[in-house]
Amino acid sequence: MFELIYRSKADDNLKSSDILDILNISKQWNSTHNITGCLLYYNHEFLQILEGDDIAVKDLFSQIEKDRRHSNISRISENEKSNRTFKNWSMAYHELKKSEIHDMNRQHFIDSFLTISQLAEKPTHVVKLFWFLSQKILKG
Repeated sequence: MFELIYRSKADDNLKSSDILDILNISKQWNSTHNITGCLLYYNHEFLQILEGDDIAVKDLFSQIEKDRRHSNISRISENEKSNRTFKNWSMAYHELKKSEIHDMNRQHFIDSFLTISQLAEKPTHVVKLFWFLSQKILKG
């Protein structure tokens, strides 16, 4: 089992429909290639953790690096591990818009996500880093 985390900046012209396209394609690809993970998009920034077979994850990341809908792609960390952390998530995702941050549902999601980040099992350095960066992005 292999895991990889990266961060990137969304293109200024990226729309919600583009993100939904990314998400739909990701879910289909990930299911077919037995990849799980979590994608966070907030304030024009992506943070994603991927886990699966090392060749499948590296191939997917290679495709992600070529995607023109984002830039400043930075592979933060990668690691071999024995078990999946996101085994039931073909791709967990929720879009958070900064302009809507005061909306009760959005705030509830952020609070829940931050709680999950504190309580979630953190078996590897990469998973710890993912949750740490998620908190940092959401807290601004």
